[in-house]
Amino acid sequence: MPSKVSIIVVNFNGMRYLDACLDSILIQSYQNFELIFVDNASTDGSLEHIRKRFPHLNYVVNDRNRGYAGGVNSGLAVASGEYIAPVNMDTEADPDWLINMLDFLQSHPEAGAVCPKVLIMDQRNVVNCNGLKIHVSGLGFCRMLHQPDMPDQAPQRVSGISGCSFLIKKDLFDRMGGAPEYCFMYNDDVVVSWLLALMGYDMYCLPQSVIYHRYRLSMTPVKFFHLEKNRLYLIFTTLHWYTTLLLSPLLLVIEAMVLVYSCLKGWPYPRSKLGAYWALFKERKTIWQVRKAYGKLRRVSDFTLLSRLAWNLEWGQLFGIVRFRLRGTRS
Repeated sequence: MPSKVSIIVVNFNGMRYLDACLDSILIQSYQNFELIFVDNASTDGSLEHIRKRFPHLNYVVNDRNRGYAGGVNSGLAVASGEYIAPVNMDTEADPDWLINMLDFLQSHPEAGAVCPKVLIMDQRNVVNCNGLKIHVSGLGFCRMLHQPDMPDQAPQRVSGISGCSFLIKKDLFDRMGGAPEYCFMYNDDVVVSWLLALMGYDMYCLPQSVIYHRYRLSMTPVKFFHLEKNRLYLIFTTLHWYTTLLLSPLLLVIEAMVLVYSCLKGWPYPRSKLGAYWALFKERKTIWQVRKAYGKLRRVSDFTLLSRLAWNLEWGQLFGIVRFRLRGTRS
């Protein structure tokens, strides 16, 4: 029997995106899947609209907004497939998006997860990301951001999979506890990728599998808070103390750079950075519990883990963020 895939779409007030997203999933060339629609207490009528138009979907309705990771886990709890495919609600998938990922993952047991090539929705010859480039400090960058799409590329081993869309075995996802719910927003894909590397698995981007994403570069104080909190949370819950000590010069340089960046952006950003530190202090007991859980997943040394990550920053991408913001592009 062909393997069953559970596709999870998490919605929060996504009325303007959902029809196109779900239509593209339902016409996939590979049809042995269940589509689980998770609603995070939307208030725009999108749940009622989708229930009326697609009554045959599997619905999970949360009584509060659990964030993207919490929404994925709500779907994971009822999933019956052997594979899990979380998908952002503001995407549209090519017809062979699913079959290409599934074929590759089934034929490469060393791969823990795969992600498609993600192109920008309104510029379909421009790359949003071909997987992630994850720095040893926990910073995540889009690979090949804003570069022209190159057809006929071979599968690419990457240090991270994009949370916009990926495919993973359900038993493997269950072992790591699903998506990290302490990441209410942002960096959940960095955490999943980091844990897969900790467990000794490779990750790949498959350019033959394509999905389109409504993406714009931006930064807000709220986003900055979650990015920094989740990044430091990851460091404190996975690395041995002596590794953190050895990396401390680099980590302190990164902290100084982030603080300078926040000051240049204006008061709401330093306040968000300080808020991230305070949140970590308040959650120190939870961090210790998560650290023990992640320790049980470990199959490789810190040295091997760090060798799978990047040691150089994406300076061009950072400058690109400034350039695009000066042009008035927002998300």
